[in-house]
Amino acid sequence: MAKVNINSLELTKQLNQLGAKHYAEGDYSKAVNVYQQALGLAQTLDNQSLEANILLGLGWTYQKIEPSNSQYPLMRQTHQYCLELAEDIGDQWLIAASSISLGNLYWKLKQTDETVTYTQQGLKAARQVHHLSLEINALSILRQVYQALNQPLPEEISSVTPSGESVLSTLGINATELKRDRKHPHRVQYRAVINWLTKYRASKDSQTLEQIKGYLEAFHHLSKADNWKAASQLISVNLNTPTSEAVHNQLKTWGHYSEQAELYKNLLYKVDSTWDVICLNGLANSQTSLGAYREAITLQQQHAEIAAHIKDHQGEAYALGNIGLNHYYLSQYHDAIEYLQKSLDILKQLQDYRAVQMFLGDLGLAYYGLGQYQQAIDCHQQTLDLARTHDNYRGEGEALGNLGSAHAGLGDFMKAVEYHKQHLAIAQELDDRQAEGNALGNLARAFQSLGKYTQAIKLQTDSLQISKELHDRRGQAASYCFLGSAYFDQGDYVMADKHYTQALSISRAIGDNRCTCQAMSGLGTVVHVQGKPQEAVSLHQQALELAQSIEDQGSQATIFGHLGNAYLDLEDYANAVQSQQQSLKLAWETNDRNQERLALAGIADIGFYVGEYEQALDFYQRSLAFAQELKIKSDETTMLNNIGTTLLQLEKYSEAQTYLLEALEKSRKMSATTTEARALRSLAELHYVLGNLEQALEHCQKAIEIATTLDSPLLNACQALKQKLVQTLKTKNPPIDK
Repeated sequence: MAKVNINSLELTKQLNQLGAKHYAEGDYSKAVNVYQQALGLAQTLDNQSLEANILLGLGWTYQKIEPSNSQYPLMRQTHQYCLELAEDIGDQWLIAASSISLGNLYWKLKQTDETVTYTQQGLKAARQVHHLSLEINALSILRQVYQALNQPLPEEISSVTPSGESVLSTLGINATELKRDRKHPHRVQYRAVINWLTKYRASKDSQTLEQIKGYLEAFHHLSKADNWKAASQLISVNLNTPTSEAVHNQLKTWGHYSEQAELYKNLLYKVDSTWDVICLNGLANSQTSLGAYREAITLQQQHAEIAAHIKDHQGEAYALGNIGLNHYYLSQYHDAIEYLQKSLDILKQLQDYRAVQMFLGDLGLAYYGLGQYQQAIDCHQQTLDLARTHDNYRGEGEALGNLGSAHAGLGDFMKAVEYHKQHLAIAQELDDRQAEGNALGNLARAFQSLGKYTQAIKLQTDSLQISKELHDRRGQAASYCFLGSAYFDQGDYVMADKHYTQALSISRAIGDNRCTCQAMSGLGTVVHVQGKPQEAVSLHQQALELAQSIEDQGSQATIFGHLGNAYLDLEDYANAVQSQQQSLKLAWETNDRNQERLALAGIADIGFYVGEYEQALDFYQRSLAFAQELKIKSDETTMLNNIGTTLLQLEKYSEAQTYLLEALEKSRKMSATTTEARALRSLAELHYVLGNLEQALEHCQKAIEIATTLDSPLLNACQALKQKLVQTLKTKNPPIDK
């Protein structure tokens, strides 16, 4: 009889292992069938520990096959029974695993009281057995609950780092044994590791680096002890943050690129080929974040070579895809497409659909860069189909966001808004704060293009708040830069200056060269409209040198356009023309139709100022056609005003009035106060020429009021015109002699 029991026990264990194998392979129906056989045998053996383990696996399997049933009845029943057995036999690991699973289930069901009760029970048990992954899962669930309830985190779950004892257990460091072993060659280093992980406590309001100082210091001591395996395990620990990332990835999210790179430099070629690939990829991504795209490509090429050597085809494909992405950042779109296509060919053979989806999205971005918006849309549509086929809800959101950007490239900003709103809804449903911030930012850009500045600013401010919450300094810099642009377009130069300055400060601190270029040139536009063109030239030239150093052609094209405008105000027409021509040339090379539109307008401005009105009119009209095609309402309004003002100089008064009135109406609808003031000033000039002095004075006074509010250089021109109008009215209507 005993022999039969032994055979039955072994068979039950084998069936349990087979069920786990089917589960891992995603064959859930087979897993259920095998687990149920194992469960029946375990119950006949009266082996509660084995029975509970089988129930745990069975419950996880039910969780996968019951999403259509919003109540998950089988999963709940199975894990509840598992928990009861675990409590009977006092198995803390099983108590932790089943309790946390139930907590996660009740969180899906939005039953917060039950979620907290079970998850806290699981957290306590996980900490008793020092099980790191279970502890982190519990902390993640509890963090989500308290954030959803808008309540502060309780002290026992507020720390970014899990318990030091759990981490030490994972690293295989036993404090008791080390205390007895006084002859251990690295005893001092390990004692330091234990102290940093168990005794260091960051203050509640400390900065991000301070919160993980214990980990960074422990990493340093493990390095001194040449325990590179433990050092790599330590920085792989997931933190109790909104993104739940490993230490080394969290550093990037927080914007600490140099600290992240330092970890990779220390570990490179110290652990194994797998970690060499991780380090090279991480170092390359760090260089990408800093705008050092060529250095990133060199590192990714090394990554690809090592991956190919160890036959890590997936790693090789990732490296090739990232090389393509860096070529995209260098505006080398054809090279980007070549590498991304190589990556996709490998990944499709491996059936790595998540990676296919990711790099297919990047391929769409490369086509977007070439101005081939329909090809970009085709790529993003394929990405969307893949995400939906493989139930990748997060990927579905990303694809929708990219589709929104591609439609914005076609000038269909209303459709872009529609896609970005869908992305935002998915991000919020998943409580993916990073994705939510990105969606809000993209939605803001679409609204800005539609001339809806108030909405754009509100959305981008919300995006900024999320970046602050996630300690994402790169995201903060990008948001500040956008807000500077939005306030500038709205005519609020004080707020534009404030936000560009904040963007510049952060981007310089983290080494984000692309954002530094944009912020510095943005400040140049602000000082320019404030009547300081020479200072603007200096800022634009500094930004241009940086953009050239990182080979960012898109930024170069924009900055050359700004330089041309500044030189024009300095009456340096030769440099103004040269700058705008450079901008136009780069726009053609990168197929940037929007920048081409701006360069055409810049050339038109020069023609206007030197009195070549027919030439100016031609270029303004070409720029207007682009603005209308791309549905950029704000710039369409500006061009309407410029065309009207040019027609005024050509003495085509009827046509001039038509354009100026349309510009005035549209600028008021969009709250584009700068363009409104300019249109009013030109209408005042028109009515002066036509002899409608009272109407001219009325328009001029309104222009003065707006220009005064904006502190705009236009104020001087308006006041001069008003003085002329008042004088003419006095001459026309002399005072009566009493």
